[in-house]
Amino acid sequence: MNLEHNFTGLGEAFFSKTLIKPLLEQRLVEFNQSVAAFLSIDIKSPTTKSILSGEQAVLNSLSMVYAGHQFGGFSPQLGDGRGVLLGELRGQDGLLYDLHMKGAGPTPYSRRADGRAVLRSCIREYLASEAMQALSIPSSRALALYDSREAVYRETPEPGAMLLRTAQGHIRFGHFEYFFYQGKQEELDALIQYCLEYYYPACLEAESPLESMLIEVVKRTARMIAKWQAVGFQHGVMNTDNFSFTGETIDYGPYGFMEDYQPDWICNHSDHEGRYAFSRQPGIGLWNLNCLMRCFSNHLTRDQLVAILQTYEPELQTHYDELMLAKMGLGDVNDLHVLLPKLFTILLAEKMDYTLFFRLLSRIGENDFSCVLDEVIDRARMSEWLALYQAARSKVVVAWADTSDLMLQTNPKFILRNYLAYEVTQAAEQGDYLPFRRLLNVLSHPFDEHESSDVLAQRAPDWAQSLEVSCSS
Repeated sequence: MNLEHNFTGLGEAFFSKTLIKPLLEQRLVEFNQSVAAFLSIDIKSPTTKSILSGEQAVLNSLSMVYAGHQFGGFSPQLGDGRGVLLGELRGQDGLLYDLHMKGAGPTPYSRRADGRAVLRSCIREYLASEAMQALSIPSSRALALYDSREAVYRETPEPGAMLLRTAQGHIRFGHFEYFFYQGKQEELDALIQYCLEYYYPACLEAESPLESMLIEVVKRTARMIAKWQAVGFQHGVMNTDNFSFTGETIDYGPYGFMEDYQPDWICNHSDHEGRYAFSRQPGIGLWNLNCLMRCFSNHLTRDQLVAILQTYEPELQTHYDELMLAKMGLGDVNDLHVLLPKLFTILLAEKMDYTLFFRLLSRIGENDFSCVLDEVIDRARMSEWLALYQAARSKVVVAWADTSDLMLQTNPKFILRNYLAYEVTQAAEQGDYLPFRRLLNVLSHPFDEHESSDVLAQRAPDWAQSLEVSCSS
């Protein structure tokens, strides 16, 4: 394992050296072989195994410092309160990827917290990141899950755990905010150059490398959020310190995959004002990017920064339209803009499951809408919409059956429903990881039928309606 330490070259203004503190009687209970193969990691090597678990110290491991806007208010100094960056590995694509341990113990940025993670949150992140990967949404990936016999205290004592995850980068919008608002121009310049060299090297050839890089950051962020909206994913805590400069979904906490269609759904029980509600995510993405752009006000003019931000909305809308056209098997964006608002009004009134509806839509016959109509109360209104949909879809040159096959590869059968995460966590806390692995399998291949696991595609039962997730998740 050829571990590199490029981030340390920026200097100690960017981090504090921190070692992983292994948990009491910790065990490696899950290892992601596909990620390991991509990063050329041999878990059978005793040395590699001990490095990844923290049992063998990595002298250049560190915790990052950054700032961030949290629920709209600025916090001038945050940082990895429970995370340790071991270093970077070169992937099969030639790019560098971070190895980052969650729940590694106290760091200088823990703010009197214990720096630990609980098994519940580590399982939720493992499942979510692999589900997002399978849905083609840029995301951090889980590499290894460790459980232990050490108790971690939240509302009640819970089993402690650690999650080793990878991402192209863990540099956040908050990194730039930290140095900008502290007036550390030299460090800010160094960070800009680092990101150009390691994340956006093609921009170095542009007339204005920084401007070119920021446009790409805006567009990556827009496309990421468009994908969230298309699949019904809600992040839950869209603070600027949780937004990746590389356009990846990171920091899975009180996230959720929407079940019944609710545009103003709030998955985070701690978000009392609904700042990060599902329908507000595109706007918050732009708000966060605006915070980021302020950090370059000494490098670019206001007009340049405004022009960069103006690329966000068309990029998000265009990509969202492309995704929804594929979900609905349509070819004309004008038809989409007519049909989609009407459909969302019906789904809201019917309390229709978002994922199940689009899966059913993929299965309707050219003249047989029964599989959808059997799921609604107001059949007349849905029939009227389906007639409009049939007329729009008939414009597509591809045969109806072939379009349906394409839709089945776009509309997942399985999503990570909150109650499923709860059930597998309950089993894992008793030492049974079979439900976790069964769920992980279908989430890793969400478009396949997995007929023996049909129960995992069902709507949440009544008892699960009261389940909540919060920032402690």
